[in-house]
Amino acid sequence: MKKLVVLIALFFLVSSSFSQISFQKGSLSEVLAAAKSQNKILMVDVMTDWCKWCIELDNKVYARKDIGDFANANQINYKIDAEKGDGVDFAKKFKIAGYPTIMFIDGDGNEVDRIYGYVPAKDFMEMMTDYNKGINTYTYLQKALETDPNNIDANLKMADKQIALGKNDEAKILLNKIIEVDPQNNSGKTDDAKFRIAAFSEKEQKIKDVQAFINDNPTSDQLKDAYVTVSESYFYEMDDLANSEKWFNEALSKYGSEESVKSSYGQFLNQRAVGLADKGTGAEDYKKGLDLIKEALKYVAGSVNEASSYYIQSKLYFNLKDYSNAMDSIDKALKIFDRKLYRDQKDNVQKQLSAK
Repeated sequence: MKKLVVLIALFFLVSSSFSQISFQKGSLSEVLAAAKSQNKILMVDVMTDWCKWCIELDNKVYARKDIGDFANANQINYKIDAEKGDGVDFAKKFKIAGYPTIMFIDGDGNEVDRIYGYVPAKDFMEMMTDYNKGINTYTYLQKALETDPNNIDANLKMADKQIALGKNDEAKILLNKIIEVDPQNNSGKTDDAKFRIAAFSEKEQKIKDVQAFINDNPTSDQLKDAYVTVSESYFYEMDDLANSEKWFNEALSKYGSEESVKSSYGQFLNQRAVGLADKGTGAEDYKKGLDLIKEALKYVAGSVNEASSYYIQSKLYFNLKDYSNAMDSIDKALKIFDRKLYRDQKDNVQKQLSAK
């Protein structure tokens, strides 16, 4: 057995210049064999080459030394492209619906649990550590609730898993159980449950429910997310720019240093700018778009959304026939995130520059 472990270890190569995590190369069957022989969990980052949040996970989470140290010491780490090679069948087998999805698998190929999408480093570390210990997994929480249906922590954690699966009705039952068991919020989790329930509504009702939550829970640690939810709902669901701006300004005045608030506002500005790039009717609209991007860059700097800002900026300059600045902007985008959409934009700009 020791000889097998050594041979497997020699086969793999570390593949990451930016990450503190050593992602191993080889086939899926080989990394599964390594996990089984070493009695370790296998973490599989299911990604695609066009997924911007996969890049954000690399840059903001995997780049953390504490996360890399834990992952390298306690598990086998592997990346797989859901649209290539073994990744196609893997994604079908585990019904991967979005990217990134981080799978945790035992050596026999059985799912332990998963992380859906991009999550901040602190949350990622907590979940990864728990799954390595075999706690707070879906199965673990099921058993905990069978033993004690009034377990507040288990109800909240299981509700979040159901929400991630799109099972909001099942989640509501668990969240209402928390409110029933702890109406005075002695656990500090009843307000969490109330906010999640409020956010299940749609359009006008969601806005009313979340605003009511804000008014009724002025000391809740969920207020930051509540303000962002109202701000985004006005813009993306109601197309109400004035109220969206009003609530974003309120969110920024209260939580302007928080990464999630800055990211949401930066994306809001990007969306407005890309609307002008795609549907604007002339120079005045395109210049307004450039002003929005200038503002957006203050909030998205250092994130993958900075690449989106530069791409939109390039489109706006292109519309103004300022091809030199358009090229400069798209080059900045490509330095952050090399994707086909951006390469195509660069080709379009290059054709115009060559035609001069």
